[in-house]
Amino acid sequence: MTPLTAPFRTILEGLKVTLGLIAHRDTTVRALLVLTWGRLGRTIQRFERLVALWQSGKLPKPRTRGPRAKRPATPKPRLPRGQAWLVRRLQDYNVNTRASQLQHFLANTPELADFLAAAPQANRLLRPLCRMLGLTPPGGKPPPAPRPPKIPPKPRPAPTWPTVAAQPHPIAFTPFSAIFSTAR
Repeated sequence: MTPLTAPFRTILEGLKVTLGLIAHRDTTVRALLVLTWGRLGRTIQRFERLVALWQSGKLPKPRTRGPRAKRPATPKPRLPRGQAWLVRRLQDYNVNTRASQLQHFLANTPELADFLAAAPQANRLLRPLCRMLGLTPPGGKPPPAPRPPKIPPKPRPAPTWPTVAAQPHPIAFTPFSAIFSTAR
């Protein structure tokens, strides 16, 4: 392990342990925490692989934006996307501690700045991690979140009311004056 990957792994493994303990204790958030736990494990692996490629000088070129290929529509469980959603949902001091440690690592590691300048792909790994913990990603202001496409509402057909012919009421109406006029 390098001086760049060891603290990153330690912080995220500690966060995974915290999430595991919370999932064991609180069954209402268990499915969400299992998804988050897996995401953190993949982030660790991808970060370490990218650092190893950077150190060996075999870093792949960053992708350029172009037309996206359509993927098959398979419903997958997705993590929330709001700012600091994990911290707000769990409200656990251990999660806040790990977030603080990660913020310190990102802000005070000079080798990380060189790595991020050479490998912009690493920002794609760190951005969702920083968003879920409510941190500012390295390099300044985060990009704006993508907006969902606006779908025009479907036009509603005008309501149709059934037509009913006016029929006399089954109880005949007798005027009030006709009832009391015979009593005198």
